[in-house]
Amino acid sequence: MSQSPVLTSDNTPWWKGLTSYHWFVFAMASLAWMFDCLDQQLFILARGSAMKTLLPEGYDASLYGGYATSIFVAGWATGGLIFGSVGDRIGRAKTLTITVLMYSVFTGLSALSKGWIDFAIYRFITGLGVGGVFGLAVALTADALPDHARAGALGTLQALSAVGNVAAGLISMWVGGLVESKAIS
Repeated sequence: MSQSPVLTSDNTPWWKGLTSYHWFVFAMASLAWMFDCLDQQLFILARGSAMKTLLPEGYDASLYGGYATSIFVAGWATGGLIFGSVGDRIGRAKTLTITVLMYSVFTGLSALSKGWIDFAIYRFITGLGVGGVFGLAVALTADALPDHARAGALGTLQALSAVGNVAAGLISMWVGGLVESKAIS
């Protein structure tokens, strides 16, 4: 039995009649959110070994991993508050670009950390970007798409966030297989 697509009030699929502009906005918001979720899950998967590497002998990696996570989540909440207002002032698309750039660059910088403090600072700034993306992607999609497509697009946007989570799991399994086969250490 096949499922029918999400239909609008006039029984047409939500995506019918979308322009290339609508599809572009929807795709960019979805990709921003998908990679946002990928980043969060990869952080959770890498946090333990990162803390073991960054902390001096005898420090509790689990405890400091919890601190790093708390700092990341504080950045996430702060980013949601800050970038919602920034998006209203300078434009949601421009602000979404800034937040994606933030979480991308500072995730990369996390790999260059020399200790847990600079790691936590990078993760806080990553969290600012992550928190900004969540609200901005939804608001931009809701603002840019026509009324008849809004519910279907936002539901699909939310569902696509799971793709980032699943991708992180697949990456973890792949890297784990490489480690197990001694291809990497």
